[in-house]
Amino acid sequence: MIRTKKIKVAYMRTQFWFGLRSGGSVGHTAGVLNGFRKNGAEIKILSNEKFYGIDKYRSYIIEPRLKKPPWFGELLYNFRAKKIFRKKLLENIPDIIYHRYTGYTFFAASLARSLGIPLILEFNSFDSWKLLNWEKSRNPVKRILQRTLLYWIVKKIELYNLDAASLVTTVSEPLKDDLISIGIESKKIFVNPNGYDSNRFKPEVSDSKESGRIREKLGKNKTTIGFCGTFGPWHGIPQLTEAIYKIFDYNRLEDITFLIIGDGGKLKDRMMERLSGYDRVVFTGNIDYSKIHYYLGACDILVSPHNPPVDSREFFGSPTKIFEYMGTGKAIIASDLGQIGKILKDGKTAILTKPGDVDKLVDGIVELANNPGLRGKLGKNASRTAINGYTWNKNIERLVEEMKKKNII
Repeated sequence: MIRTKKIKVAYMRTQFWFGLRSGGSVGHTAGVLNGFRKNGAEIKILSNEKFYGIDKYRSYIIEPRLKKPPWFGELLYNFRAKKIFRKKLLENIPDIIYHRYTGYTFFAASLARSLGIPLILEFNSFDSWKLLNWEKSRNPVKRILQRTLLYWIVKKIELYNLDAASLVTTVSEPLKDDLISIGIESKKIFVNPNGYDSNRFKPEVSDSKESGRIREKLGKNKTTIGFCGTFGPWHGIPQLTEAIYKIFDYNRLEDITFLIIGDGGKLKDRMMERLSGYDRVVFTGNIDYSKIHYYLGACDILVSPHNPPVDSREFFGSPTKIFEYMGTGKAIIASDLGQIGKILKDGKTAILTKPGDVDKLVDGIVELANNPGLRGKLGKNASRTAINGYTWNKNIERLVEEMKKKNII
């Protein structure tokens, strides 16, 4: 344990995407909570819904009266939540408020300021940037609204939260640099890469009955290449689609299956249409987070062909699936991009390829499919690296040490 006295944590999560059972944010939330618990924290959750994994903890839920449009519902929610959650905080004042930041929430920062409780702000990306680059509406009137009023609101709330925070915990150096560029002091920013659940994502899962049943359905004598994600614009879906097409069109490999795990809008629809002629491409649709590790365990190779952000800025992400891939001890092919290229080492823990280069992606898949020995070496090294440095337990251990160093706790 980090210290004998338990840290009292009020964990706040108020994102306005409800009922999520898959995706990186689900694993991240569960992982942070589990990490706090393993580091001896006493946790109370204050949230707008009963999210995945919440049943293990004491929680208090205030559901929003208005959910759509999400931005307006979240803005209104602040006023009601502040009043009621204030009473809950005063019942047993925590050592810190830990807030998983979302774009229109400001009540957590306001409560921290008014009650004199240190705010730890988990800041994974700029919602103001996403509004202009990833969430652009096709409707011209809505697009004007996004670029003017909504952008102004989100930017103001972002700065308010960042200013109120005692510590801003973020996932990468590029994101830290972006924060510094808008005037946030370097000394209050803590870079802490994401992690994974080592009890769930581990090499042994490959030998489980559940993974075995998945392999049976796919054809157990085939080599299975897996992708897992939400088909976001940063996931490299167009490049992966063309790589699969070239492998089959040019007959580069036999006895292989591609297992595409997850769901997500137009990019997935385009991928399915492009690859509709190949029965060796299996789309699972949404898989509950509690079962994702069995699907990874059924694969021999795992792919993460990430792209740079659309505005050519430096890649600022810390994909949770990279750590989950590593934990399962599988051979990985990934883009040599940002933090991905720093954590994974080409030829040692993965094969790294130039982002967006379809031919190099094809070559990497073919090389690993034809070389079981290399797959085994890369997988073992990746698993060892993951368990030594990137579990959620170690993630929160690093955060607690930083809070102690800065006299926050």
